[in-house]
Amino acid sequence: MPRDVVAEIIAYNRPGSGPPAQTAEALRRKLLALASTPFQFFRGTFHLMADDLFKSRVSLAQGAAPEGLIVGDLHLENFGVYRGQSGALVFDVNDFDDVGFGPIDLDLRRLCTSALLLPDVAPKVRLEVAVAVAQAWLQDLRKIGGRFPVPAWTEDKAEGPVAGLLQQSGRRTQEDLISKAAPDGERIADSPKFAHVDQHWWDLAREAFSEYVEHLKALRAPDAPKGWDVLDVAYRFKGTGSLGRMRFTLLLGQDRSRRLVELKEARPSAMDLARGRSPDRERARVQTAAIRRLQGDPWPRVAATRLGETSALARENEPEERKIDGDWLADATDLQLYGQQCGQVLARLHARMNAPALLGADWRPEDAARTAVEFAERYAVQVEADQRTFMRSKDDAARALGID
Repeated sequence: MPRDVVAEIIAYNRPGSGPPAQTAEALRRKLLALASTPFQFFRGTFHLMADDLFKSRVSLAQGAAPEGLIVGDLHLENFGVYRGQSGALVFDVNDFDDVGFGPIDLDLRRLCTSALLLPDVAPKVRLEVAVAVAQAWLQDLRKIGGRFPVPAWTEDKAEGPVAGLLQQSGRRTQEDLISKAAPDGERIADSPKFAHVDQHWWDLAREAFSEYVEHLKALRAPDAPKGWDVLDVAYRFKGTGSLGRMRFTLLLGQDRSRRLVELKEARPSAMDLARGRSPDRERARVQTAAIRRLQGDPWPRVAATRLGETSALARENEPEERKIDGDWLADATDLQLYGQQCGQVLARLHARMNAPALLGADWRPEDAARTAVEFAERYAVQVEADQRTFMRSKDDAARALGID
């Protein structure tokens, strides 16, 4: 049966149960992002790639590595800096919306494909970045073997642009974080990033925060915001793939101190949907458990909660957080070195959780690394063609989603 890219995008992005006006605006922004570049299109359509691979709709769809716990929706902008539970600044994967089980080299294939779609980068450089990712992943996977624990990627290991990013982020303060979102310290400022919600959603967010605090207590998370008041709630517009999911930012207060907590709808993994598997019974708790196993130094205050009947992941925002974005990649002085370090971080993430499967299975990591680049070269062409198809039908998609 032929692929109908636009129909699949429409079906996946049907508006859910979030605030109607904010959800419609988020989907409008998502369609604009998908139409902007093939890289953004790729970022926002992991469900297409999951179907292409698990339903064998494209060449080289078969994985070349054992199954394990993987990120799924991985690309060069799904890495960043944050302060881990140990207190150290780390560089690691920071998006686990589609975490689940699949061939371990699916992460590598997707990461290499994203390198081959980098906007405003020469084709030769794109290929060099993809090769650097795959070779670094292979070398670090071999080097780590069955070592445990697998340390996080910290300043002592970082080079070039990643080292600069860690140093830069380490200088940020809580006051810097709050001043951007809520300059007066009492209310989240109206801006393109935030939209205020009505009392119904305000109340649901406050209830979700209370449940989040209880779950942090059960997880023995450090410095949980117990006894803090919710001062304000706003819908948050952020990301590309996650636009359209319910996402709220809460401003917390205790005396003169302020903190920010994000609540984000936890939807089923696109990998499970592509394989026809039943959704996780408690999706946000699955995400929380996966994060704590895959990150080298996990986010200190992340836990499951609920927004009404909807599973949601809650996490405190830290001042040191810096998510890689297109502007940062455009300014990076050495993309090949950045790709290399992403490959090394990915190898550590895979080994951290999946070493028994990787060591016990009959497979050749060098074949997985080579095939990942070969797949990426072919699939990047497919993504570019899909994006052109979408651009021709973007208005039809908007009408079908009720946001024209």
